[in-house]
Amino acid sequence: MSTIKQNYPLVSIIVPCYNHEKYVNECISSIMNQTFKNFELTVIDDGSKDQSFKVLKDLQKKYKFNLIYQENRGISATLNRGIKEFANGKYVCFCASDDFWTLEKLDKQVTFMEKYPDLPMCYGNTYYIDDNSNPVNRVNKNLKGGWLFEEMFTFKLHPPVNYIFRTTIFKEVGYYDETVYAEDYYMNLKIATHHRIGYLNEYLSFYRINFTPNKIERINKILDSHLKVIEDYKTHRLYKKAKNRVYLNKLDWLSGFKTSKRMAIKNLLNATPMIFNKRYWAGVIKLLLFWN
Repeated sequence: MSTIKQNYPLVSIIVPCYNHEKYVNECISSIMNQTFKNFELTVIDDGSKDQSFKVLKDLQKKYKFNLIYQENRGISATLNRGIKEFANGKYVCFCASDDFWTLEKLDKQVTFMEKYPDLPMCYGNTYYIDDNSNPVNRVNKNLKGGWLFEEMFTFKLHPPVNYIFRTTIFKEVGYYDETVYAEDYYMNLKIATHHRIGYLNEYLSFYRINFTPNKIERINKILDSHLKVIEDYKTHRLYKKAKNRVYLNKLDWLSGFKTSKRMAIKNLLNATPMIFNKRYWAGVIKLLLFWN
């Protein structure tokens, strides 16, 4: 039974799906079995090339949610469409189709947001899992609420992507930039510029670590996207520090893959301002030890 009042407001849930036939059943089941029942679910298949849409049609017959198919437009465009066309609730949530939620996620987040009406969004902790939904030994550090712009901007803090938003915040700050791949970094900064961010000290979701063959391409797209977003804050006193952190991330992460050593080397010079950071030298050592 739900722990909150039955007259609590409507929550709109948007699930963007792309090539996740293996995982989307777990995602949708976790949503439909929430203890909080006052929600509407829209799933948008973004031009999947696998059997995702077929799986979704079968799930729709079982659960009766709103199902949309579109030609591939990317995550940011898909989220924008979800918000503008299908979000009728006071709150809106997104769930990637390869992730899933704890069953009391909505219950806990709506209760929290109703208690703190000045907050435009909140997030909680997450469990990390592999392709088979087994736990991965990874822990989020420094999670908290408050004025978080500078810590998020310089990557000292990265909130897990289990947010709930007041739907009105998008009319205030605008929608996702459809040219940006790292949509969460982009939107978090836009909101954190003007508002405190809420943190609920609870485990709310299961986040799947990406082990796919295109991982290097995905890492590069995320990091390049971070650099693009940072350019929106050129006048900020931490602008250079934020850029240096991205170059450090490029060096550290890409040096761990044989096929991306040359890409990592290109970031050695850009990352030199971080020479006193142990991650810089970890990246250099990986380049030297594993180069072939």
